[in-house]
Amino acid sequence: MGAASFFLRAVIFLISSILIPPTTPHHDNISTISDGFVVHLIHRDSPSSPFYDPNLSTSDRAILAANRSIARLRYLNSHTSQSLVEDLSPKLIPEGFSYIMMYNVGSPPHLIYAVPDTGSGLIWHQCLPCRKCFEQTSPIFDPSKSSTYNTVPSDSPACEETWAFPCGSDEKDCCYMIEYGDGGTSTGGTLSSDAFAFEDSNQNKVDVGHLVFGCSDYTIGTFKGYEAGVVGLNRDPHSLVSQLKIKKFSYCMVIRDDQGSGSRMYFGSLSVLMGGQTPFLQGEHIYYYVTLLGISVGDEKVPFPDGIFDMTSEGGGFIVDSGSEFTVLRMCFEGSFDELDAAGPDITFHFDGADVMLTKQTTYIEAQEGLWCLAMLPSEGLEEMSLLGSFQQMNYYVGYDLDAGFISFAPVDCAAS
Repeated sequence: MGAASFFLRAVIFLISSILIPPTTPHHDNISTISDGFVVHLIHRDSPSSPFYDPNLSTSDRAILAANRSIARLRYLNSHTSQSLVEDLSPKLIPEGFSYIMMYNVGSPPHLIYAVPDTGSGLIWHQCLPCRKCFEQTSPIFDPSKSSTYNTVPSDSPACEETWAFPCGSDEKDCCYMIEYGDGGTSTGGTLSSDAFAFEDSNQNKVDVGHLVFGCSDYTIGTFKGYEAGVVGLNRDPHSLVSQLKIKKFSYCMVIRDDQGSGSRMYFGSLSVLMGGQTPFLQGEHIYYYVTLLGISVGDEKVPFPDGIFDMTSEGGGFIVDSGSEFTVLRMCFEGSFDELDAAGPDITFHFDGADVMLTKQTTYIEAQEGLWCLAMLPSEGLEEMSLLGSFQQMNYYVGYDLDAGFISFAPVDCAAS
């Protein structure tokens, strides 16, 4: 049996047993947002990341990445029935993220390590004094030391959301409480505003003015480490792109082991939108749902049941997600990375208007020395969504045009861009 035929049969077997239910450019020295700005992204497993643990083995990192992806998918699936009209609560998942970004908040500026996420809305981070904070390795923001800090009043439109409520001795402040899909994690605090500045790939500060954010003083569950919160990038009105009225953004993620110039996120006029374009669903959806027409292995289409990636009244659908690491399926290959070129043809995701072809580097991950696994995970049922994870988006310019309503994909060497 040829390698391509074996690979295709393995994928078909996994699909039938798991997925089918039983019945450009480089930009520097930007200091304002008038012409757009660029932010440096760091993979949490990179040696330059504050999360990096030199004691973890290759196998440890692969297992942790898989666990983060599974936890995130379960949480996203718990919100598939929610919409902008039904519930504007922030969509977050503790420890489910692959990349971090840095920004400064307050006057004088306080450095925050946060996770950029196309599946989240509200910007939030931990604040002092803590009623109950998770063990954050980096210093926690103290709003009393910021001369530009203010609380959001309870009569503001932001406090009319379902997750917000009046608080304080005279109920003039606005508080929030977010409960997570795992049943044991939650965070809450005071809805606030302060001066924000992001840091680009050359450590230049990019002043974006005052933003509304959640100042969390109560967090329980599985949060930990340097990450202090989340920068939401979905279509929720409290996300970064919505508050700044940014209609375009993109990112380019380098292959993990490639030091290069690092991964980057581009905003506004500096966004890179090129290559194939696939429309995302409009209307009440805050996630970036797209239409996946099928998947091919080499020249052969995998025979998925019709509509398996479509949205239904019970959920489902397919989203492009920067927060999750892996995509969907599981298979392992024993040998060296050089042998992967002969192991089987490339996998291509066929979207409506765009094809995303994976390379061997974005298809397999070394689970342990000499053992290479398909960097995808199983979906658990008909009601669950599927997603394209960040691992499969590496070495692509992935662009979001919120006005035109499409996501673009263009293959590129992100380390050289």
